[in-house]
Amino acid sequence: MCGRFVISSKNVFGLDYKTSFNIVPSKMVPVKTINEAKLMKWTYAPIWKKDMNLINCRSETMNKKSSFKDAKRCVIFHNGWYEWQRKDKEKIPFYHYCTSNYFAGLYNEIGFLILTRTAIDQINHIHHRQPVLLYDSEIFSYLEGENLLNSKANYNINFYQVSKDVNNPRNNNSNLIKIFENM
Repeated sequence: MCGRFVISSKNVFGLDYKTSFNIVPSKMVPVKTINEAKLMKWTYAPIWKKDMNLINCRSETMNKKSSFKDAKRCVIFHNGWYEWQRKDKEKIPFYHYCTSNYFAGLYNEIGFLILTRTAIDQINHIHHRQPVLLYDSEIFSYLEGENLLNSKANYNINFYQVSKDVNNPRNNNSNLIKIFENM
């Protein structure tokens, strides 16, 4: 799953964008489609149920569910993302990063969502799902319909624990991605 992510670059897909270290659902985010780059809202709903507010979609079912029947493909830039590990009643945040800076996604006139897949072995102890990642060289192939949901970009992920300050969406600064040191 992907419920928060980071864009620390100021120019994304040729669009000016204010850096954000805690992007939350419903925010406007730079997205690349087959025809253009534009800001889109991070929330998705099928046209027939506009209050659904989805932020992720299992890549394994995207072609089977009616909610995504008319969705188009898009790519979302990122510098990293957060996942939470559950230990007893506690949620421990981890920052994930890799050599890929692109999530695979779907969009319609309402907004976009991020595709997810089963997490790779090295991170599945944190969360059982991860975003579908793409390399730069795969963007246009994915947008044109190629099945790249198992791209090698998905297998080179690094992570470390960060402060619980990321849990509050109002917190948005570079300290959120610093390694958490238990004192």
